[in-house]
Amino acid sequence: MNILIVDDHEDNRYLLQTLLKTGGHTVQSAANGAEALEILQAGGIELIVSDILMPVMDGFQLCRKVKTDDALRHIPFIVYTATYTGSKDEEFALKIGADRFIQKPCEPEVFMAAVKEVTADAKRCCDTRAGGTTPEEEVLQLYNERLVRKLEQKMLQAEREIEARRAVESSLWKSKEKYRRFFENSMVGIFQSTPEGRFLNVNPTFVRMLGYGTVEELLSSVTDIDTQYWAHVEDRQRFQQILEKQGYVENFEFEARRKDGVPLWVSNSARVCRGEDGSIQCYEGIVLDIGERKRNEAEREKLQAQLLQSQKMESVGRLAGGVAHDFNNMLGVIIGYAELAMEKVDPGHPLFGDLDEILAAAHRSAGITRQLLAFARQQVISPQVINLNHTVDDMLKMLGRLIGEDIDLCWQPQSELWPVMMDPVQIDQILANLCVNARDAIQGVGKITIETGNMAFNRAYCDHHAGFVPGDFVRLAVSDDGCGMDHETLGKLFEPFFTTKPAGKGTGLGLATVFGIVKQNDGFINVYSEPGQGTTFKVYLPRHTGQDAPAGVQPVIEAPLGSGETVLLVEDEVAMLKLGRMMLESLGYRVLTAEGGTEALALAAAHEGEIRLLISDLVMPDMNGKDLAERLRGQRPKIKILFMSGYTIEAIAHRGVLDHGIHFIQKPFSRRELAQKVAEVLN
Repeated sequence: MNILIVDDHEDNRYLLQTLLKTGGHTVQSAANGAEALEILQAGGIELIVSDILMPVMDGFQLCRKVKTDDALRHIPFIVYTATYTGSKDEEFALKIGADRFIQKPCEPEVFMAAVKEVTADAKRCCDTRAGGTTPEEEVLQLYNERLVRKLEQKMLQAEREIEARRAVESSLWKSKEKYRRFFENSMVGIFQSTPEGRFLNVNPTFVRMLGYGTVEELLSSVTDIDTQYWAHVEDRQRFQQILEKQGYVENFEFEARRKDGVPLWVSNSARVCRGEDGSIQCYEGIVLDIGERKRNEAEREKLQAQLLQSQKMESVGRLAGGVAHDFNNMLGVIIGYAELAMEKVDPGHPLFGDLDEILAAAHRSAGITRQLLAFARQQVISPQVINLNHTVDDMLKMLGRLIGEDIDLCWQPQSELWPVMMDPVQIDQILANLCVNARDAIQGVGKITIETGNMAFNRAYCDHHAGFVPGDFVRLAVSDDGCGMDHETLGKLFEPFFTTKPAGKGTGLGLATVFGIVKQNDGFINVYSEPGQGTTFKVYLPRHTGQDAPAGVQPVIEAPLGSGETVLLVEDEVAMLKLGRMMLESLGYRVLTAEGGTEALALAAAHEGEIRLLISDLVMPDMNGKDLAERLRGQRPKIKILFMSGYTIEAIAHRGVLDHGIHFIQKPFSRRELAQKVAEVLN
């Protein structure tokens, strides 16, 4: 037989062609109903085997057209389908004229038997028509034609229903496909879980977020999200309470846990899904990884804290500078007048002891002011090349009195110590603060050890030791066997006003002062401490490699007297101006006084004789001391300059260090200190 195969899949056509040709049949093929009709119009086809779901024209449409065409209706029609396989599909196919309905896949023997039966039935029908028709057959034929027309109408209605169903199925399929793509390709994690704490479904992003390989691995591994997903159970409980109370929760931030146990900060938004009876069926939601945002927030908070710390230090520095300028003037007056009074009183007189106490208190107050300035890094310093061993040696007696008799002070210097460039007064401040702290850490008897040594650090060592700097350093170490400190205390150790001492026992400025001095001199500090194991402070100061020789021990020199040289004294504080005049005149100098720069310039211009020395305060209302000195040198090029102040300004001091060649005396000063400084400048 000549058989027409209609199927849009080439593989299906090839298989049927092979099977039918093996059975001795001739085979033609078409990819859809429209192509099949063109082949049928050419004639010669004795059997049609057609699929249903095809483009352009499907198998149902082809069957209807064949069975309603007088020239083609005699050709047997077999429906061979894998898509529409239901009983209603079969019923519809037979109603529109199909001779047989076969589901794919079908055994070859069964399929070939069906072909044989259909062709045999068709042959019998053809033989009957060839023998002529009777009147009864004509009536039956008319009835059949009417029946066919009714069937065509029903078929058309059925086709419309099928098309509508196909449209609905297509819409549902597109909707499912759209949701699937969104679920699988979403940049946020999506989950579905039971109220009891088990994940029902998750998307790939959620899987990657928690560090798992596949969805199946996560669903099988995380069986209890209370302990395996939520880092803190109380967060899970609070989340569930909000969710069940209002039915949804938005942007709930909490710390989750990855597969490897690493914490993960996430933001969760979810809703409750309820059944028809109102019971909670599951939770559905999305999860965002906010770890980067949390890290940025933590960094911002850290920077904010550093900014506040810097502002606090700056504020204290401004306060210290302002206090130093006024307070040191007053201390200078107290010290000066106390010294002058003591020179007029016999040492055996009771008043001499009172004056001595006043003088000692004034000097202690001056020390407090210098400590504030050192903390704020505004202290004017006069660096010189020193040997730390000599400087510490000079302080040992004072340190012994400072720590008391119950504590053993052990001094272990290293020989051939490298020199450092530093103000010896600052070494005194460092040692005094560290030893006082060590004394307070010891309950009862104990031991404080002071050591020096040479240390060299390379880049490799510093890379593995935070805070260390490459180079050559001289180490000054102060150790105690006291109570020690925990890590929390160590983290706040150098903060201003932080203290572990009882109220009234400490200002919290001691170690902040040490830190400020060390940083001002380009050094660094390392601290080691454990509770109950004592503490060691190691101060590293840069090695000096210049040619200057270390300063030796300076002998005590009596106050040198002047020889009638004229000195111009400029000071805006009247009491300090009056005292300075008295001191200088008592030392044998002629003194011109002015309360400001403008008055000083006018006084110098009117004075006909030589003015050997200008002694000027640095900070004055109308003109600062530096500007006054520059203008006065324009009038008198040979005049010597000596500045005095309770604090420094950037106009003459860079980072608190005096420029080379500028003479300076720190307020408050004694009569002897003033005498020595004036003589030094004049000579």
